[in-house]
Order: sequence, then structure tokens, then C-alpha cells
Amino acid sequence: MNLRIPSLLLISALAAAGLLAAGAPAFAADSVQTTGWTKTQPIVDTAGPGGLFGTNGFDVFAEQAVGARFTVAAGSDMRLARIGLWLMNNSDTMRKRIRVTLQTDALDEGGSETKPSGVVLEQWDSRVQTLGWNPVEQRFDTRSGPLLQAGRNYWVVAESMSPPFVDPVWTFAKKGSMVTTTTSQGQWQTAGSGASLTLRVDAAPVTAR
Repeated sequence: MNLRIPSLLLISALAAAGLLAAGAPAFAADSVQTTGWTKTQPIVDTAGPGGLFGTNGFDVFAEQAVGARFTVAAGSDMRLARIGLWLMNNSDTMRKRIRVTLQTDALDEGGSETKPSGVVLEQWDSRVQTLGWNPVEQRFDTRSGPLLQAGRNYWVVAESMSPPFVDPVWTFAKKGSMVTTTTSQGQWQTAGSGASLTLRVDAAPVTAR
């Protein structure tokens, strides 16, 4: 097996990052499903993987969860349709499990700073679909269509029970910046603007379901 150095170490100057965190909870069976939503539009749609340091990203493993923030434009509430992120794999032979959640912002739950709140609006459990550093876009379709309020921040969070060196990798986009954070010793670090993660969030205006 060809072990790879955790990619976070190569680009730590570009984004807020931490390498120690508490383990994630046990995962259930795969639950990615398709929907029949129409008239959706992207709330956020970053560039695909790549950039100055090549194809790289944040490792998602038992000691590090990763969160990326996006903002719903003012003027219209939205209903989530799907989330997509480009993932790689630090293993050439194993597809470890990954949990993706949509969470509210801690500031909207009475917190003192912007970060994932732990209030989960929707959750998906799957496996990384690729082997090695060959990024693929994995999409997670809504089952409940949670309401996304106009002007508010939300977080997409990725967690895994995987040990390091065989874990999923959430890739950075080839350009752009984004507010992100990672966990350290089980706690979210102060979020900061750094290299953008690959992320697409599609939603429909509340009148166009």
C-alpha cells in the first residue's frame, strides 16, 4: 500500500487548520438518495480541484473534522436540493466512510463566534467513491429539503472515523477563498478565510418547489 503524507501539511499556510480532534460517532448505512427537485440554483459553486499546490486538500479522519461556510443571499429563503464536494482518498485500496452534515451557524444559536453549531439540518453517510488521489465529485441529495433562511450563514461539515493515511480528503478549489475551520482536540477552531474548498450547494426558492 502506498501511504501518502496528510495533504493538510502541505498547504497549512492557506487555510485555518488543526490536526487533532475527537473521533466522530459511528456511522449508519449509506443514505445518499436522489430527488425530483427542479428550478434549483447554486448558492455556492466553487471551482474544481487544483491550483498553485496541485490537487490537495484537508484530510478528514478521526482526529480532524472539516467545515466550510456559505451564505444564503438576502431577499429569498431557499430549500436545500443537494450538496456536492470533490473528494480524494489517501488509500489506494480502501474506501473509508464519511459523514456530511448541513449545520446552522453558532452565531444564530446564541454562540459567540461563527463556526458549525452542532445543530444538524440534514445528514448523509457514505463512502469515499474514489481510490488514490483521483478526485471525484460526490453529490448528496436532500431527503427533507431543509429551509435555508435569507442572509444567514450555514456550514457543510465532513467527518470520518478513518485513521490517518487511509482517510478521505476534501479537496481545495483551484481558485477562490472561503471561511473554513477544522477541529483541534475535539473543538472547532476559530474560523478564518483561506483557500476555498470544492463545494456546490444547490437550492430552490421557497416558491419554486
